[in-house]
Amino acid sequence: MILAAHAQACEAGTIQLWVGMFGTQDPPAPAFFIREAAAVPLDPSPMTPIRDRHVGTDGKPINHRGIFRFSVAPNEDLYAVRIVAGGEIYELKVRTLPQALPSTLDGEFNILLCSCYFQPEDRNGLLGTIASQIKLKPHLTLMAGDQVYLDLPLLEDMPQSEPALSQLVGDKYMRNWASASLNTAGLEPVLAKAPVVAIADDHEFWNNYPFPQAQLPNTWSDEVRGRWKAAAQALYEDYQLACDPTAAGVTRLDVLPLRMLFVDMRANRDDSFHRLMNPAAESAFKSWVDDLIQDKIAGAPAVGVLASGQALFIDSPTSDFKKRTADAEMGNYQQFDLVKSELVRLADEGVPLLYLTGDVHWSRVASAKDRQHPGMPLFYEVISSPSCLIRTPVIDAAKESINAVKGIFGAKSPWPRHSDPAEVPDYFGPANRFSLRSEFKRAGDRIAFVSFARAGNGVDVRVTYYAISPDKKLSRSETVKTLELRPV
Repeated sequence: MILAAHAQACEAGTIQLWVGMFGTQDPPAPAFFIREAAAVPLDPSPMTPIRDRHVGTDGKPINHRGIFRFSVAPNEDLYAVRIVAGGEIYELKVRTLPQALPSTLDGEFNILLCSCYFQPEDRNGLLGTIASQIKLKPHLTLMAGDQVYLDLPLLEDMPQSEPALSQLVGDKYMRNWASASLNTAGLEPVLAKAPVVAIADDHEFWNNYPFPQAQLPNTWSDEVRGRWKAAAQALYEDYQLACDPTAAGVTRLDVLPLRMLFVDMRANRDDSFHRLMNPAAESAFKSWVDDLIQDKIAGAPAVGVLASGQALFIDSPTSDFKKRTADAEMGNYQQFDLVKSELVRLADEGVPLLYLTGDVHWSRVASAKDRQHPGMPLFYEVISSPSCLIRTPVIDAAKESINAVKGIFGAKSPWPRHSDPAEVPDYFGPANRFSLRSEFKRAGDRIAFVSFARAGNGVDVRVTYYAISPDKKLSRSETVKTLELRPV
């Protein structure tokens, strides 16, 4: 049996563990020890089958997972956790969320931002190696989408029928979530860094989900596409979600004065460009805005952090053909008007906002200035993408060959397969409410640390990028100028 585990993000004073057991038809009840003392889960529940359709000789599922919660003292920093099951032992250290931000002189609250990880390209496990070597310690890890590429590699012979389809999809998840135990590259070293909150983007399903794609035969028919959607959704819930699936992947966490909302705007999209979120997610989004505004009215510091799977400050395709064949952006959906109107509500009340995301295969920090109220606080977007770039057959090989020739005659690009970061549009929001500008941009494989500290009645934010490269000159950290989030 293979045992794997990581902490999932939850409120202060609680440890929540995702525990996976692979290769056993009868998963044993795990025993837990926190700081060497036996620990009993709150509301203990049995291990449940992972819906990857892998079964043993008698037809019983062989892969299982469970979510277990434990009450601990609030604001304690680090807990040594040991899990024992069926003769296997898994140990990890869990950093719990604080109730409030420290002041600038007392430290920082750190979020590790990671997205777009193509496991087959990370042959030597470089992402895990570099993440493990970074001295800065995260309190929270945000996986901002495309943690798995279920539709890639491009020329893979994807099965169309069950159970083979779910089994193949499940194998990709297992290679990432149990990579250390399997002695392969994967996300397990990153998941082990801090409690994790995960958001889906399209490759949790397939490129430009939910639309059919010419390069993916499994998406051509309604019947096969429906099977793929169901298999991908089940495994996204089993591996990535820390909450009730009916909540549509919405996670709300408060580290005051930060009120943070992590919302999946991909899994519940329709194919008619109307819906980004289901009613539960929309309600959670509005409640998050209401709470920030109520903080402000009550005279309490109020700073919003929002995260989803695609960029806000980006041009959206205009033609129906491009929306369906390339990658539809959030701005192509009617419900995005509601998102923009809620963000305008925050701006009208003088509540600053930081948006975190991935998706675009380059990294950038951009700012938005309120044109109607020039004295109001800035609104920032931080993008970190990819952590390990997908490989496109033929095209990438050609790029690398051209770059090698350039190296003979001069300096060659350290990132020949990567796109250059896009410039921000001039404006964002209804009636071009916000004017935009880039503050920092880089190509290449990267992860970022977003560090928060109290500064008066507001918050200072440092964004530090780390390149995922064996070249030590490239992998040095780069820190963006301090972003000031000040309620007005």
